[in-house]
Amino acid sequence: MEDLFIQGTDSLPTVELNTSGDLKITGRALPEDANKFFAPLLAWISGFTSEEIHLEINLDYFNTSVSKQLLDFFKIMEGNPGIKAVHVKWMYEEGDEEMLESGELYQELLPGFNFTFHKFAEIND
Repeated sequence: MEDLFIQGTDSLPTVELNTSGDLKITGRALPEDANKFFAPLLAWISGFTSEEIHLEINLDYFNTSVSKQLLDFFKIMEGNPGIKAVHVKWMYEEGDEEMLESGELYQELLPGFNFTFHKFAEIND
């Protein structure tokens, strides 16, 4: 199995899925077709085995279709017998209560995952 890397754009997140078990999804997630964008991620995680996964989610925005695809991604991890522990580092910008609440909702839906929430200061470009 090889690492999966997808370079992000203004509307698509950068995805880094490493066979070391370190996974990152960062940026803005507004794909025209969320199913198409997430298909390689879902396929990759379906075939992946690791004692521990360290997943960092650092999205400044995602739409409803991405929310469902993220849940599918998590559910595949949850149901994969080759994955023993999942640690999710959920990043959110200070004051972005909606992003924090999204992470907390996933935490409720995935009680077997270890979620930590990390607030960061707004970065002005």
